[in-house]
Amino acid sequence: MQPTLWHLAGPRDAVPPLFSAADLAALRQYVETHARVTTPLRRAKGIATRIGLRNLRLKDETDRDALPSFKVLGAGFAIAQLLARGALAPGATVVCASEGNHGRAVARAARRSGLKARVYVGARVAEERAEAIALEGAVVVRVAGSYDDAVRAATRDAATEGATVVSDTSWDGYTEIPRLIMLGYLRLMDEAAAKWKTKAPDVVVVPGGVGGLAASVASWYALNPDVPRARLVVVEPLRAACLQASARAGAWTAVPGPHETIMGGLRCGEPSPLAWPAVQGGFDAYVAIDDGWVREAMRLLARPPAEDRPVAVGASGAAGVGALLAMMQEPALVPLREALGLGRRTRALALLTEGVTEPSLYEAVVGGGGRARQR
Repeated sequence: MQPTLWHLAGPRDAVPPLFSAADLAALRQYVETHARVTTPLRRAKGIATRIGLRNLRLKDETDRDALPSFKVLGAGFAIAQLLARGALAPGATVVCASEGNHGRAVARAARRSGLKARVYVGARVAEERAEAIALEGAVVVRVAGSYDDAVRAATRDAATEGATVVSDTSWDGYTEIPRLIMLGYLRLMDEAAAKWKTKAPDVVVVPGGVGGLAASVASWYALNPDVPRARLVVVEPLRAACLQASARAGAWTAVPGPHETIMGGLRCGEPSPLAWPAVQGGFDAYVAIDDGWVREAMRLLARPPAEDRPVAVGASGAAGVGALLAMMQEPALVPLREALGLGRRTRALALLTEGVTEPSLYEAVVGGGGRARQR
């Protein structure tokens, strides 16, 4: 495996206020009346012991509303708000770019709301992911380029045709819908906190991507000052570490491709400009890992020590556990480990953001039996 690339942030600034207390209250009211189903916060004591931690909790987003990812939290909430405000009418078309999970969530929310959906995917998106989007009723458009190229193509076509872009990344002049999506993501941390009760985590590891989920996690802590402040870590693929590159530069920075990694949902070269300030102000460390650590994490989650429940997790979803493995095992990461206080007294939380979205990849990494044991 290639050495892990890491960056330790300096003193944290106050997290820019992406959301207000009223925003959070509105989301919680929406959840009370529309979406009460939650996902598990699993104990992984055996994995924690093997890694070298006191305890490990896993926010299991492998089955959220019959979809294998957390993304419907944002897409579903945003589309519901747009319909309630009259910004979308039944029969309208929504458009987005995706590496798989966001597009599938947008397609599901659109179909349930009587909308049409068109999803643009880059050249490296696995056919299995594209087919899953199409099965939700969306038109899938393959773009000869990266995720960032797909974003530009979707935006250009939507402007020409009068469709509404429902994107989880932002750009100049386009912030309100990504903001609604990130507001929807706050529910993930609300659910986790309700289940960890008084044993709050010391460290939380969050998959990066364009930074939307990371910004939401940082914002959630800012909105809940009574919760003990965890040390926050972003994990990204080595060849798509745009958030770490931005942290090192001290400003928004794009990473040129090709962004080769099995972590398809994190294959992003440009941070969301709306999300980046909250990530910069709220996160303590950035870790970019080789795919080998993710493969190890997928196998460990599928076949954990006997006291833990097996979980079938996709590559992007396993990135948090992969980062913990790297941080605890790589000798070169001792300074980072010490700075974060990782060790036998640490309670960690990893967000398992996706389930098995590419069955062929999962079988190639885990082999037979992993998914069967979960069932």
